[in-house]
Amino acid sequence: MTRFIASLALAVAALAPGAAHAQEVTLSSLLTRFSELPGMEARFEEEKQIALLAVPVRSEGRIWFAPGPARLMRRVTSPEPSAALIANGQLRMRSGERTEELSIRDNPVLHGFVESFRAVLAGDQETLERFYEAELTAGDAEGWEIVLRPRNDALARFVREIRMRGHGVVIESMDMVEVSGDRTTTRFSDVNTQRRYSRADAQRIFRIP
Repeated sequence: MTRFIASLALAVAALAPGAAHAQEVTLSSLLTRFSELPGMEARFEEEKQIALLAVPVRSEGRIWFAPGPARLMRRVTSPEPSAALIANGQLRMRSGERTEELSIRDNPVLHGFVESFRAVLAGDQETLERFYEAELTAGDAEGWEIVLRPRNDALARFVREIRMRGHGVVIESMDMVEVSGDRTTTRFSDVNTQRRYSRADAQRIFRIP
């Protein structure tokens, strides 16, 4: 369960729209751009390097994000179909014929995983820094990297750090290193940062039967 949640937490790419900014990129300015996000859709490819396995575990699929209220759907299409929805303080998961629902707020580890990406997508610096020490390094050509290290002791027993890398308004990859040494890398493509959802779209996409 912990590994699935960690995978979910990594299965996210989000970019804020708008023209390129000439000023130096800071955590606050980057999160401000995230807060302007009307919606997002992207493909992802994920690779998990697990100490007990000789061959990495790979998966791929698609994610959708909509703000106000924040909803995130992750659907794995290969190798085995599954789905996970975060909405209204709940995590609802379906794999095969099994469906499970968990309260995010009642689980400090799950809450911390969720906030690693929900707060970034929402541009919510206050919440992000409540759960993580967040450090942004700006590079050339609008390149940047955010490093998140858990403040929560319960979460820190599982996660050493999370790294998000991107250029301009594009997040290209996310890496999570667990205390065990296992590593999960997620890469994103076909990112649509101007995704707007009609009521029909939202009802169709953000649901698990």
